[in-house]
Amino acid sequence: MATPDLKSATTMQLLIALERRDVSSSELLDAMLANIERTNPAVNAVVSMDMERARAEATAADNSREAGDPCGPLHGLPMTIKDCFETLNLATTAGAPELAGHMASRDADVVRLLRRAGAVVWAKTNVPYYAGDHQTYNDVHGRTNNPWRLTHTAGGSSGGAAAAVACGFTTAEVGSDIGGSIRQPAAVNGVFGLKTTHGLVSGRGHIPSPPGSLTSGDLAVFGPLGRSCGDLRILLEVLTNSGSAFGGVPGAELPRFETQPDIKNLRIGVWSDDSIAPVDSAVAGLIDHAATLLGDAGAKIDPEIRPAISAHDLHRTYMQLLNAALSPGTPGRIWNELIEKAESAPADTDNFAAIFARDTTIAHRHWLSANERRAHAQRAWSDLFNNVDVVLAPVQPVAAFPHDTERPYGKRTLDVNGADVPYWSILFWAGLATMPHLPSVAIPIGQTSDGLPVGMQLIGPKWSDHKILSIGEEISSVLGQHFTPPPIVTT
Repeated sequence: MATPDLKSATTMQLLIALERRDVSSSELLDAMLANIERTNPAVNAVVSMDMERARAEATAADNSREAGDPCGPLHGLPMTIKDCFETLNLATTAGAPELAGHMASRDADVVRLLRRAGAVVWAKTNVPYYAGDHQTYNDVHGRTNNPWRLTHTAGGSSGGAAAAVACGFTTAEVGSDIGGSIRQPAAVNGVFGLKTTHGLVSGRGHIPSPPGSLTSGDLAVFGPLGRSCGDLRILLEVLTNSGSAFGGVPGAELPRFETQPDIKNLRIGVWSDDSIAPVDSAVAGLIDHAATLLGDAGAKIDPEIRPAISAHDLHRTYMQLLNAALSPGTPGRIWNELIEKAESAPADTDNFAAIFARDTTIAHRHWLSANERRAHAQRAWSDLFNNVDVVLAPVQPVAAFPHDTERPYGKRTLDVNGADVPYWSILFWAGLATMPHLPSVAIPIGQTSDGLPVGMQLIGPKWSDHKILSIGEEISSVLGQHFTPPPIVTT
């Protein structure tokens, strides 16, 4: 096997090349560093590096392989990591100026697991302030640009991670997702990303929560980004090889899906548009076209299937739980302002800021009611999956959009079929899987007429993470859609 080309090579291909000694870990590290030196000034995905440790670990990995020592599944693979995961010898800022010098006393659990599997974790990738936006920018490291079009967003909050995978600064990353933060950056950068089942992967050492926290918040999950579903599967195995998986339940094992699915046996639901969060025809059209091709190949397609709970109610429950989950990081002064705003707002208000304030400061009894509604939503989704294997849906209403960082969140809009729709409509599509704790994999499905990548998500039953990766692999093959390097890499 020839040395793989970092422009297009998958993590699986790099690991095979390392195992066969077609390339060394030190050579891969140098190639990734060369990519960063050439392209990162324009993209700004990688924000810090620990070169001394990286070179020492890469050399040690090469020596260990040469000596015939046992090798872990990621042995010698250089990797970057999202700047929300605490990492020894590298500042973890989470995009916050007050954490600009924060040095952790130990690795986050996902970093520990990557290192234990043999990865060389050597650089950090950019995030929005406390991972709180669908665009990646902050006052510590600046703005990350989309490698397909530098004037457009790379997504958030794992925007730096997804852009780094697209550019070959790494081929594998780990992101976090509470509002689409793995799936949306994957889609707009043309890569693959897995939002895992809630509770599957440990979030200890992720900011937010505050540094030193031992618990993870409601809704938040942690999962891999890569250049194929196979890449995601390798990383999923590593990230669940821990007692912290399944919330630390001893002996729990994630169900495997050993048989590669045949498209002719798949039952596929399609939810490509919704009046609550309208989808641009450039995105919905690609999803519907994909569904048509899958149906032509033999899959049973159901474009009408929905959970037996209205989309409005699903979204409202999600927003209540989401805003409540974000509340622990709210500074005291802002907290008091939110309480005042919530108490003064009319009961029937449709004001975005007032609803946000009310949800963020929600009383525990009201949270319990929202949690009960979630349980009903979980049952409705479970019933739906008696009839289909996965549901295809947009990741967000549009492809990558122009940077919009000057306006506050509640004032931003997206251009959908020539009309302005609220920025928060991104959250509707994120919440379909997030609120009921379901896994979802984002895969590329093509490009818009002006050359921007589009992805769709495959939502599956709880704990079906391996199954939806296998289905995603089959769907990608049938559609003929695989990772394509962005123009900034190929020109």
